[in-house]
Amino acid sequence: MATVKLSFILKVFLAQCLALTALSLHVHEFEVKQQGLKNLLEPQTAIRSRRDLGDRDPKCTSQENTFLNEINSGKVKLEQKHAFQNESYYSMALAWCGNNGDLIVVITQESFGTVKPSKVYKSTDFGAHFKPVMLNRQPRIYKHNGVHRNPHNTKKIYLVDAGDATGSRLFITKDGGDNFYESQLPFHLTGEILFHPNKAHEDYLLASSALLSTKIKSGNKNLMTLYASFDNGRTWRMVDTYVQTYKWGSIDDDPRTIYATVDPQKTHPFLATFVAIRYILHRFSDGTAGSKTKILENVVSFGHQEKFLYASIYSPQVRGNRLIKISTNQGKTWHTAQLPTITGDRFFSVLDMNEKLVFMHVDNPGDTGHGTLYTSGALGVVYSESLPKHLYPNYGDVTDFYRVESMRGVYITSQINEDNSIHSMISYNRGAMWQKLPRPNNAPCKDEKKPCHLQIHGTYSIQRGVIASPPLSSKAAPGIVLVHGHVADALQTTHPDVYVTSDGGYTWAKALTGPHQYQIADSGGLLVAVSVDNPQPTTIKFSVDEGQCWHEYKFVQNPDEAIVMTGLLTEPGNQALSVGVWGYHPKNKTWTAFIIDFSKVIKRQCGSDDYSIWVPHSKLRVNEEAYVKGCLLGMREEFKRIRKDSWCHNGYNYTIEKKTKNCVCTREDYECDYGYLRGAGSDICQKDRSFVKPDIDICLRGHEEKIVTEGYRKIPGDVCVGGFSPSGRQIDMSVQCSEDSKELVLEEITYKKESGGHNSSVIAAVVIIVVLLVVIMGVFLVHKYIILRRHRVVYRYSLLNQNDAEQYDNEFETAISTTSATVYHDSDDDEELNSPAVRKEKNMYGSTAGSQSSSNHTRVKSYHDDSDVDMLE
Repeated sequence: MATVKLSFILKVFLAQCLALTALSLHVHEFEVKQQGLKNLLEPQTAIRSRRDLGDRDPKCTSQENTFLNEINSGKVKLEQKHAFQNESYYSMALAWCGNNGDLIVVITQESFGTVKPSKVYKSTDFGAHFKPVMLNRQPRIYKHNGVHRNPHNTKKIYLVDAGDATGSRLFITKDGGDNFYESQLPFHLTGEILFHPNKAHEDYLLASSALLSTKIKSGNKNLMTLYASFDNGRTWRMVDTYVQTYKWGSIDDDPRTIYATVDPQKTHPFLATFVAIRYILHRFSDGTAGSKTKILENVVSFGHQEKFLYASIYSPQVRGNRLIKISTNQGKTWHTAQLPTITGDRFFSVLDMNEKLVFMHVDNPGDTGHGTLYTSGALGVVYSESLPKHLYPNYGDVTDFYRVESMRGVYITSQINEDNSIHSMISYNRGAMWQKLPRPNNAPCKDEKKPCHLQIHGTYSIQRGVIASPPLSSKAAPGIVLVHGHVADALQTTHPDVYVTSDGGYTWAKALTGPHQYQIADSGGLLVAVSVDNPQPTTIKFSVDEGQCWHEYKFVQNPDEAIVMTGLLTEPGNQALSVGVWGYHPKNKTWTAFIIDFSKVIKRQCGSDDYSIWVPHSKLRVNEEAYVKGCLLGMREEFKRIRKDSWCHNGYNYTIEKKTKNCVCTREDYECDYGYLRGAGSDICQKDRSFVKPDIDICLRGHEEKIVTEGYRKIPGDVCVGGFSPSGRQIDMSVQCSEDSKELVLEEITYKKESGGHNSSVIAAVVIIVVLLVVIMGVFLVHKYIILRRHRVVYRYSLLNQNDAEQYDNEFETAISTTSATVYHDSDDDEELNSPAVRKEKNMYGSTAGSQSSSNHTRVKSYHDDSDVDMLE
């Protein structure tokens, strides 16, 4: 594997900017294809309509009789329909561009590399009505990544025009689409625009061109040329060429600082497929080539968050192996993360860096498809094991790891059983402890002889063909999470049901039968869902009591008006009472939106008596004293939420009322330090006698400084005061790394020296490559294919189910065992695979583009270093 090109996908999840990133992602892309429309309208034999069992709850019946008489009688109409007439193009992009329901819509078409003229529209009422936007010239907006929104200023929208031979063109608005100005770029913009993480510098932009040569006045610019703008895209300056990955500086840097990896050999992209490129990480202190400083060599990939600067580098000792380096001073000095060495057939991925804690996944040897999940200390150097056998397949960036937005400290992920089945795990305290999800009340389980827990479908299931949407939560709706799942001992293949929790995952209840698209609105006061049993739905379901009671509203009266749904949308903040069902009319060939205004049915504004106090994590420490109930990481929170028996709304301008106070320290505020563990039933951290290899790694990597541990360490971000104060003996790691022990370790390692070469050798090698190009390609592809086929693991799903679709189960089990997985790469440099339209085409009834509000849809964007993904892209 060391001699094979290692393809690395870099994806940095910036926890400190999560909200900003989420806002910038509120550009939804939809696409339909003629063949897809034909298939969707044919009978769907695999989808079976099911009804909830049991009698209707008297409380739900009372709600209908009290509040829904006008709706059910047809006296009040909730929906407004808008059709974009004479627009037969199959691609559309939406961008929320204001705080009061402003929306920009771009309808465009690309074919065989040609971008056809586009139409731009604007709405000021959540999409109920639109008017054309007039630009200086007929725009030709790219189908993918053609619309961008500034994460700091929602009124700033950027439309990327195909431009001409000299470069792309930007149409920019600073007032939500009322006025646009035009900017000619000196390059062809490919991929996404990278905005500055600091709101004070919202006009700072980064973009790149991936064209081999773009002729402009200043000369020829080569592959992956990086450009920067400091005036909101009006003018651009070149930063450097042959740039692989780039990021704005950290919080301690000058605002114009840029970090970027550059290929010093200027490898041609075709040859880059066959060689492992050793990039150089540079720091551009003022965004210009003249301020470039080399800070690290032999780099594979990098990323940063707050004070942490991460980089994966090739090991200087063992060829093909990689180490993780960390710097907290802008790259002046580097430390090696105390994690298992990454060999050529393994990868690591930073999954989350929230509140000064790093979640790091390290792949197990042998391409097993799973690995170990670690959590970091405050400096990001020392790590402790959080969860073994963590699911992370070896063929792409597909993981079920999910941070719950509505509940501080709660994470959900998937773990592998000994029989290779998959089960869900949840942590309520940021990875310090994991457990299986509790069984929902009154939920049936097919085999009661086995442990029955809620099993949640995430990204992996969706990519394997399970009809589901990822978990959904929102900071605007404390405690609420919507998921698709089953109640069993492991994940199943049959259509999942919708489950909901209102306390952040401690208790769950079945909400809806069968797969749905769902959304959160009115700051959690309203939940909406549309069944995917019918590709052309006519009914929307809604709940005003956190998913206990659900009511139906028919928004399509005439079946001929039904559309193929491509997205269920609410505005980015999840605060509005208007919800949009977007789609394409298959016969009229028009994009159509049904905007449903629930303020007409939930008329009353909530008063003070309609709210009650809710304390998160009050069930975390059931055996602790009252003074620590609800405490997590040294803090106790109190929220005001609508009482479940109040039929009222929060309103668009509602602000969450929250109180916080510090807690007294307990043992839950500490974790065992590096090389220590707790015995069963004990809170004492003792030296783990079997924990040897990481100590060897420390010695091997030549650490001269002392690593001092007291056996315990306070969890990063914990703010508790007083109380429990553990102590332990100090260990000077430099003693364990004495010269004798180093020599002993070195004798056990066989080093492979990097071979140098002369110019004549290089020339000869190039000639050989050119002559034998076809042979090399064939050998490489066959070799890589054999390796992947040897190591790829297909995890099995349980065949138990809660319905009568056993025949469908068996067919699906066979299918996922014999076919290749469809891999979703959440990658900045892969517009096709990253596009919601493509995801929609692959799984029309599952997690479609726009079906999730991006602030809630926390699909992992990880700092990911993978060695095998190139063959499966």
